[in-house]
Amino acid sequence: MKLTAQIKLNPTKEQCESLIATLEEFNCVCNQISGVAWDKKTFGQYKLHYLVYKSIRESSKLSSQATVRAIGKVADTYKLDKKRKRKFRKHGSATYDSRILSYNFEKQVASIWTVNKREKIPMIISEHHEKLLQFQQGESDLCYIRGKWYLFATCDVPNDQEKSFENILGVDLGIIDIASDSTGHHYSGDQVKQYREKRYKVRKSLQSKAHKGASRSTIKNTRRTLKRLSGKESRAVRLINHTISKQIVENAITNNMAIALEDLKGIRKARVRKKQRRTHHSWSFNQLRQFIQYKAERAGIPVFLIPPAYTSKTCSVCYHIGVRNGKHFKCNNCGNEMDADHNGAVNIATWGRIVNRPENSTFACSIALHCV
Repeated sequence: MKLTAQIKLNPTKEQCESLIATLEEFNCVCNQISGVAWDKKTFGQYKLHYLVYKSIRESSKLSSQATVRAIGKVADTYKLDKKRKRKFRKHGSATYDSRILSYNFEKQVASIWTVNKREKIPMIISEHHEKLLQFQQGESDLCYIRGKWYLFATCDVPNDQEKSFENILGVDLGIIDIASDSTGHHYSGDQVKQYREKRYKVRKSLQSKAHKGASRSTIKNTRRTLKRLSGKESRAVRLINHTISKQIVENAITNNMAIALEDLKGIRKARVRKKQRRTHHSWSFNQLRQFIQYKAERAGIPVFLIPPAYTSKTCSVCYHIGVRNGKHFKCNNCGNEMDADHNGAVNIATWGRIVNRPENSTFACSIALHCV
């Protein structure tokens, strides 16, 4: 499994200037290489190397290995799309490998090549990311993000051997409750909803100031503030999704269960009322699903995706279509009344057993399948 280890750097003012000069030189060279690749229609790394290596070494400040990495970066970008010429930002990321980057975890220092000299820069790394670096494979990216320096290292972490499971944990993703599982656990969205409402009001207030008649400085400052706030909100969402996904996976491990999730691909395209759009489109369901999936895979727990149709409207007792009203579900056939999200999670678990273990499915589960 590919994961990314994050390392924060704390350079001095002089080291920061060296790093900025390195990024500028690296990306300037990448633009030169990209120009040659586009003109010659040569996009493979090895052929491109023979075309540009000598000239780049003579005209730039990059070392031999840094030049190789610049060629590799250009070649990788053209793998995605060869229909347009690739351009690189002045302070875009620079690619490093083990020859021009090393770590000293005892001293908490990273040794990094720059255009001026090799710099030993203090770093901050969590215990989790330090463990990930044991499985580092490939390159690292030096990034300058909002005045701060980071190294992002690609790590190929082996998954635990897939475990046998006794049952399936169904997880229903929602808005009122961000997630509910078939064992009765609910992960409330009230705090998140209040947070997003607060952020929405702040954004609305700021955007009202950046009207056509406002001065350039006001518009510039407003845009800068909005950009900063958007980053803060996305980080908060990411943290909450990490916390919830971890709790769900731990619950599955404790109860020796696999995990079944709704396949919510295309949910953003669903037609909803105008008043509901902001609430419906505000939460990153896909990110939460990805976090659950990769954490489960690391722990050796299989994850199954099932169709979401009628999971919240089907009675988990008699498998007839009932009535859902907000958080309340009622079945007119058997009289079952329960929390709608819990009912949906139980149905998801049932669907998961049918789809992935049909030989062990009960007669009732077969009825449920036909009801869909």
